[in-house]
Amino acid sequence: MNMLDYLEWRGDLPFERDPFNEVDALILSLISYYEFEQFYQVVTNVCGYTLDEYVKLHEDNVQIFGEIDKNIDIENDIVPRKTAPFVLCKAVKTERFANIRIVDFRNIFDEERVIQFAAITFELSDGIRVVAYRGTDSSIIGWKEDCMLSYLREIPGQAEAVRYFNESETGKKYYIVGHSKGGNEALYTYIKMKEERVDDVVAVYNFDGPGFLDKIQDTPRYLEGKEKIHTFVPSSSIVGMLLEHVKDYVAVKSQGFGIKQHNPLFWEVYRANLVTEVDNVWVRDVAEHTFAEFLKEMTLEERKFVTENVFSIVSSCGAKSFAELYEHPFRNTKIIVAAYSKLPDEHKDKLIKASKLLGFSWASSYRFGLGEVKPTDKQPLLKPFFSLGKKK
Repeated sequence: MNMLDYLEWRGDLPFERDPFNEVDALILSLISYYEFEQFYQVVTNVCGYTLDEYVKLHEDNVQIFGEIDKNIDIENDIVPRKTAPFVLCKAVKTERFANIRIVDFRNIFDEERVIQFAAITFELSDGIRVVAYRGTDSSIIGWKEDCMLSYLREIPGQAEAVRYFNESETGKKYYIVGHSKGGNEALYTYIKMKEERVDDVVAVYNFDGPGFLDKIQDTPRYLEGKEKIHTFVPSSSIVGMLLEHVKDYVAVKSQGFGIKQHNPLFWEVYRANLVTEVDNVWVRDVAEHTFAEFLKEMTLEERKFVTENVFSIVSSCGAKSFAELYEHPFRNTKIIVAAYSKLPDEHKDKLIKASKLLGFSWASSYRFGLGEVKPTDKQPLLKPFFSLGKKK
């Protein structure tokens, strides 16, 4: 049973009878991936469209809604951008979601600022509002901004997320939700919002969001409000284990395998809850230790250097998204290789060093996951790597 079954079996229960829960939060987090910016008409108060009215207004658009049941590709939609309109259409057929009202929407995409941000505010039938932050889309800028988490204490999207909530209407109660980068932004918003807005927040739902540069769970705001904060990750999470992630998370059972676990459509649901299970310690440890060891051996400046150069090379073919990149794989690969070959030798050496370090970090973490080495043994394993490629 997944969220689609939840919509079928519990969709007739309005929020006045059955209060907002973690599955509702997950559904609205996924719906936030829908590209409202394509057709959105500015709505600044509760007299805006309901989700049902919105879909009916645009249901003639074949590109978005036409024969969506036949065209959906759930299996390969790791970033839930394609499945978002599918879930939206299913949700508006239920009493529970049909009358949810769109109160506000903001979308910012700026290549110069390196920001891919979107947030939408919903109002439930019981009057409580939900701010949902969109996760990473398929744009190259969006993925570059994700990588910036490894060397910046505040990326542009996080700053915008805090600003968005601080500017929201006061005197209301709010849930703050998000999946992937959206989950990261939801949690960051709660930690950084104005003090006078903290009591407006009923709960924060972070679904498999990556971590932070610093240990956010040690901050006074987190410690004081941790009863409000709910973090869920699939049992073999990879994304949720990146960087300094919160330790008090709930492991969710998923039917997906590997990176596909990141798609919440694979997450199992029972009644009004996500199904929990003991997390897969081996997979979690390998993922967590790989990136921890990789980043530990690099300064913040080195992380920035690798990010800037890798995405500069990838963007050299003119593609704005990974979908565009894959449209002409041979041509684009040739352009990317040519762009790399033009780099100064010093830059090439640094990128080669980083790629070798990542591979070696994975290999040693894999051995650690198998129990062949202890955590205290790992540091010496990385030392020989740095002699590679050095001129004698």
